[in-house]
Amino acid sequence: MQLVVVLLLALWLGGWIRSLMMEPVSDQLPSLTLPQISQQQGRWQPSGEFSNLSGSDRRLVYLFAPWCAICKVTFPHLAQWQGQGKNVVPVALSYADLDEVSDFLTPFADQAPQQVLLGSAELSRYLDVVAFPTYLIVDDQGTVVSKRVGYMPEWLLSLYLWANGV
Repeated sequence: MQLVVVLLLALWLGGWIRSLMMEPVSDQLPSLTLPQISQQQGRWQPSGEFSNLSGSDRRLVYLFAPWCAICKVTFPHLAQWQGQGKNVVPVALSYADLDEVSDFLTPFADQAPQQVLLGSAELSRYLDVVAFPTYLIVDDQGTVVSKRVGYMPEWLLSLYLWANGV
């Protein structure tokens, strides 16, 4: 039994170390401006503002879908990371309409990031998003330097951000 536990731990640790040593993706983000939504009177509504995904420093671009069960578990951590000074940009993808995104965000009213961007099918195709959530580390030039997909516990996500300079 102890041998099985040691082998499973070694397998997990090896995968984790490999994930920290991923080669840069080197994809350039498209120069799209995406609409922002913000919370107004208990509902998420278009704010009339637009934002670009690239910026002046490293950031985590968190791509989520409102129907994604794993996104519901990982989404609350975004506001916490923003509160710690990390540059985090959530982008909704694969949604039918704004009401679907609003329904996803409403339970997180106290934990939601300040800005959420509305992506498009075009952006999803360009970034080759195949599953949710997708985590992109983007440098100050708009280059995607790392890409992860799927569930990671909060502590591992925090370590991932730290290891990638976010």
